[in-house]
Amino acid sequence: MILELRDVVYAYAGANAVDNITATFDAKQLIALTGPNGSGKSTLLKLVARVLAPHTGEIALDGRRLRDWHAKDYAKQVAYLPQDPDPAFSMRALDVVVSGRAPFLGRFAWERDSDYDEAERALALCDAAHLGERYLDEMSGGERKRVFLARVLAARPQLILLDEPLSSLDVSHVQQFSALLRDIVDRTGVTVIYATHDLNWAAAYSDRMLVMQRGALALDATPGEVMQPDAIRELFGFDAEAVRTGGRAWLVPRVGGSEQ
Repeated sequence: MILELRDVVYAYAGANAVDNITATFDAKQLIALTGPNGSGKSTLLKLVARVLAPHTGEIALDGRRLRDWHAKDYAKQVAYLPQDPDPAFSMRALDVVVSGRAPFLGRFAWERDSDYDEAERALALCDAAHLGERYLDEMSGGERKRVFLARVLAARPQLILLDEPLSSLDVSHVQQFSALLRDIVDRTGVTVIYATHDLNWAAAYSDRMLVMQRGALALDATPGEVMQPDAIRELFGFDAEAVRTGGRAWLVPRVGGSEQ
């Protein structure tokens, strides 16, 4: 899989939310999309997901422009999970996950046994097989996130787009979910691009980090290159020290450090 963005621009009310983004993404990568609030992360994911269309520039998957893909064919290749996908309604987890098989079903067709097999496989990939018979409104936030992740995995996509999947999780579940994303990439070969504000966990598990500022791509680099005190000061406006352990750098804010 190769995803290409070339000079992509999208504006709300005349102000560029995504400003001239150019980037290429290959198969089997875990990519963290970071940056301050309002920097364009969610808009960029929606553009790749075809929820929005670029005002100028092109996005292509495997050499085909997004506008040239049939909607159902594209949905088989690219799965998108917004930040707040659904309320905690009373629905069995297995039925939620099997709904991810919709791109493979004909109009008015019911799910087949093979679709439920795929749903069970996806739940197992998310360490959530035990949740299959439970109902969403009986689950914790962390459990529901695993169910919704399984729903996008049920279609066996090449590319998964996640908008802040770590939000509202406690630190234990943030670590577990971050490790789960790493494991899914390694086991399936899928590429995952996810928006996050948690720099430390992103750096701990990701292959690559993209930092956005005011709609532009300010830095596209390895975690080690992003997690430098000078880069953090320039991009995020706070002072921090980098503590290295296990081959990765963790940021510790300096008490009383300057803010911009």
